[in-house]
Amino acid sequence: MEDKNTAVILARVSSKSQEDEGYSLDSQLKLLAGYCQTNNLRVVKIYKIAETASKEQSRKIFSELLSYLHKNNIYNLAVEKTDRLTRNMKDAVAIDDWLQDNPDRMLHAVKENLKLHKESKSDVKFMWNIHLAVAKKYTDNLREEAMKGWAEKLAQGHMPSRPPIGYMTAIQNGKRIHIPDPKIAPIVQQAFELYLQPNQTIATVQAFLAQAGVATYTGRPLVLDAVHRLLKNRYYIGIIDFNNETYPGVHDPIIGKETFNAVQAKMHHKRPAKQRKLNPILKNILTCGYCSKTITWEKQKGHLYGACQRDLKECKNNKYLREELAHETLIEKLDELICPSPEIVGWLVDQLEDEYKTSNDAAEEYRKSLETKLERLSRMDDMLYDDKLAGDITKERYETKHKSILEQIQATKDDLAIADSTSAQRHEEAIDLIKLTQTATDEYLDSDIPSEAKRSILTELFESVTLKDNSVSVKYTFFAESVAKRSSKTKEIMEEQNMLNRTDKDDENNRGETNKKDLKNEIYPVWQG
Repeated sequence: MEDKNTAVILARVSSKSQEDEGYSLDSQLKLLAGYCQTNNLRVVKIYKIAETASKEQSRKIFSELLSYLHKNNIYNLAVEKTDRLTRNMKDAVAIDDWLQDNPDRMLHAVKENLKLHKESKSDVKFMWNIHLAVAKKYTDNLREEAMKGWAEKLAQGHMPSRPPIGYMTAIQNGKRIHIPDPKIAPIVQQAFELYLQPNQTIATVQAFLAQAGVATYTGRPLVLDAVHRLLKNRYYIGIIDFNNETYPGVHDPIIGKETFNAVQAKMHHKRPAKQRKLNPILKNILTCGYCSKTITWEKQKGHLYGACQRDLKECKNNKYLREELAHETLIEKLDELICPSPEIVGWLVDQLEDEYKTSNDAAEEYRKSLETKLERLSRMDDMLYDDKLAGDITKERYETKHKSILEQIQATKDDLAIADSTSAQRHEEAIDLIKLTQTATDEYLDSDIPSEAKRSILTELFESVTLKDNSVSVKYTFFAESVAKRSSKTKEIMEEQNMLNRTDKDDENNRGETNKKDLKNEIYPVWQG
């Protein structure tokens, strides 16, 4: 017989202030466990979301909870209050779907004395909706205040997000500002100067930065596209470009305007110096499908031909590959990435940019909480020392507590050091990649774009390009594969619509009505997620 008394508990603390006000995880768990015991509910799983959890971690835990409820056919979900469960309508709908699947399922909001199920009376559902609206207003207000803070910071000439490479964050008069990094700023200056030298390219600047140990905030070497963005970032000359707006910065420039303008002129107006050595676009791009070694290129009768070292017997099955044939395959694969509707791509970029802003808001709030925690721990340590001097505690007790506080301070400092590694950077990378998928073909065919930049496009979008059995096969990166599938599905939907439009007739059967569908409702869900 199925057990309908199974229950899952969710306890959440979303800020330090809430914990101080009595919403600690332990107090919530004690309350909920007692409630379940009193109501003869058997707790089979407990989920906890602590104050230190990022937004991304919180979403992951909530998704795991929903999955567990469905897979294990759990009948009861217990939370302290509505805002401990959700503060947005999307999650509320997911909970409602779970309740609607079975009339025996129930949500218990203990402190609100709310028991919600499929057959709940209208008064109960009304109160649930009120609690949801109040919870959502709280998060909306937080975001609104954060946006005000952004605007004020920009008006004062400060970037409200992480600074570019070469700058570091510092506290001055209680405010977070960006100052030149004494270790990295000189290297960035050398990179600009290096690029202006004859025969130097973005690729050689990339190699210089890699050798100097300059990396992203996640520790990865800079790719060509990142170096390109670095060389055209006006922040280095004191100008802030933020959300398609320009603001004068008060930070110290580390690049002179004359040097910066010279770099832009070389990057956008002058052709690169003619290479003496052979520099094919597909250099180090193709590999042999048999020996996995790189395809090398040589020029014969005005055309480039590629082959591996042909060490294996199977390798000799591959004829010498003419470069133009490889280009045809690559261009065909790049074309498959293009969405037939620019409006859809614009909508998608807007969605990601909105999420990017939210991620930055959450990251800033998290950093502030860590700074507050550091201040509190320092005060505790000072008070502990005063107690020792006053003789209120023994020396041994002081040493034990002092050591514990120092460990907490170091752990908090470590958290603060990596607090900038948020999903905001992934949003920014995703936006750049989406834009690249839509322009890659034109850029690849543009004769003014150097080979290094074209190779960068291929490495960003293709995981591998292989020559086997005299044919070139391409494997997309995970991200590019996702875009290609969605673009293909979009084409199918639009072609189906065109077929319907051509077969529509104004006759007695339809009386002028057409079979046109709302394409937005059809296509937008394809690109969500």
